[in-house]
Amino acid sequence: MRIIYYSYWGTYAAYTMAALHTGIYPEHGMPPDKWVASQFMLCRRYGEQTGNLIFVGLDDRCREVYSLGCRQHAGMVIRALQHISQIFHVEEPISFIDARKREGRLPGLLQTHAFSNRQAAERLFAVWFRKKYTACLQEVQQIRRALKDGIDG
Repeated sequence: MRIIYYSYWGTYAAYTMAALHTGIYPEHGMPPDKWVASQFMLCRRYGEQTGNLIFVGLDDRCREVYSLGCRQHAGMVIRALQHISQIFHVEEPISFIDARKREGRLPGLLQTHAFSNRQAAERLFAVWFRKKYTACLQEVQQIRRALKDGIDG
């Protein structure tokens, strides 16, 4: 099974949840500031991409976990990935997990590059990250339990 966390921006909540799912980010406590800064750079570099899968890693059951930005076209992008799998006879199921409700408004402001001051933007990202981290973690824990029980996300 492939697991794809998707959101409007694939590098904010979707990536955070995928990193939590794979164990890259810790379940107890916050990741180091250096990692948060690295995710900010990932957001600045790849946040505008729509439909491109970002491979985050493997989870404890060796399932591939991805992050995906869809903008407002989530349904279309999901159907496209499903149909591409059918065309190429990829039998492995895909579990799509919606991370949009964890995103909030700040990622949109940061992606518009409205903040010419990079340091201010990075500090705002760190505030967003700390504020959303626990909610993302709790949702990922529920998703992992559901996937372990055989329920599709």
